[in-house]
Amino acid sequence: MVGGPMRPALQTAVVCGHCGARTTSGAEASCSECGAPVRILEPFAVQCGWCAAANRRDQVDSCVNCGGPLPSLPGGHPGPRPPPSPRELPRGYRARLLYWRNVNVMLGIVCTVFFFWTIVFPAIGIPLWVIGHRKSRRKLSALISGAPTRGRVTAVELDTNQAINGRHPWLVDYDFDTETGVAHGQCEAWDPSNAKRSQGDALWVVFTPGLADQNALWPPIR
Repeated sequence: MVGGPMRPALQTAVVCGHCGARTTSGAEASCSECGAPVRILEPFAVQCGWCAAANRRDQVDSCVNCGGPLPSLPGGHPGPRPPPSPRELPRGYRARLLYWRNVNVMLGIVCTVFFFWTIVFPAIGIPLWVIGHRKSRRKLSALISGAPTRGRVTAVELDTNQAINGRHPWLVDYDFDTETGVAHGQCEAWDPSNAKRSQGDALWVVFTPGLADQNALWPPIR
């Protein structure tokens, strides 16, 4: 007898380069989610859309910090379908969206609370506070109970009209299918990895039926 018994192929956990799902890699392996032959991703870092933590997207499909699903990969499959509503959002995301990472709300609070004795600052701050809070509530409503639908990126542009610490955000425009036709959405993203997104990329959108302006990407991008 030549040699010893054959050992089973080593299986290691990876993220599928076709659909972004967590699967295994080994001899003649195929993705457990989309069925395609496993194509291992090159090292690719993204920021979690829920908590902004950095993640190696080629190694994980859920955030190592908050556990939320990570944004879909540029150029391919939109990833797993959003779970049924009502959806449980990662801890802390609601407060970050409504307050701590809401520029309009924070400016509105500062202008209204800290300069309440003036006339000009509250006149500016209160509308900012209301607009920022209303916009965030609409996004929360879509994320928690919105209907899922397929979307497509229509444009990705660098917004040079605003900057933080010398960095500009990306504006990601997308179309999505609704019960009455095609609707349009836009989101702001600061993660440099969004520069890899391009027209035609597939993604998931959740929206409130009858109110297509209440929509959000699932998972959100940072």
